[in-house]
Amino acid sequence: AVVSTQSTGSASSLLFGAGLLPLLFYKGKQHSSHPNFQYVLSFAVGILLGDVFIHLLPEVWQLESIKGHQEGTANGHVLFGIVLFFILDRMLGEVVGYLTVLANTIDNFLHGLAIAMAFKVSRNTGWLTTAGILLHELPHEITDYAVLAQSGFTPHEAMLAQLWTCGAGMLGTIVGGLVENSFCCNAVVLPLTAGIFLYVSLTSLIPSLLHRPLTQTLLQLIIMTLGIALTYCAASH
Repeated sequence: AVVSTQSTGSASSLLFGAGLLPLLFYKGKQHSSHPNFQYVLSFAVGILLGDVFIHLLPEVWQLESIKGHQEGTANGHVLFGIVLFFILDRMLGEVVGYLTVLANTIDNFLHGLAIAMAFKVSRNTGWLTTAGILLHELPHEITDYAVLAQSGFTPHEAMLAQLWTCGAGMLGTIVGGLVENSFCCNAVVLPLTAGIFLYVSLTSLIPSLLHRPLTQTLLQLIIMTLGIALTYCAASH
């Protein structure tokens, strides 16, 4: 139990460190106005859409089948999430950045929970799970910062948001060490997270990539595809 706790703590620290990685790339500078920032956003779109259709939704459908929920329930939750966040966005103003922080907080918390649960199975299972999550998270965290910058966050505000979401991952490992049921990662929270990522991608990021010269559009598509491919590789390990 002591070894498991130590390993979980080490894995949690790695997860926290992955969230701070964007700060090394951006170093407090504002890049949202740079001409090449569109390619960072293209990568972000690929990562977010890949995360939804390759990682989140398949996991939701698997949980749905195991728990015996009516077919299509998860899809309804995704649609509900999109409509809900559209309403919030219209009522509260441009809140895409805050929705992204909310989605990433939930996502990181569930990752921390999964890591803790995996170490309860065995040490090897725990480290394999950690490696898979880190492979998924490293590009994700870099693009998260880009989304926040696109949404109007200052470098300081984006840094605080990253620290907040990193803390959620560590909290997830603590909670995971206390609970017994891995289905805390349930078929409601995950589709809502998918709904947020879809909303952010389709309403905030993709519109900012439109009306570009053909050569830039082709490069955007290539980089977007690279983001999707990385998500596929992460999900298959």
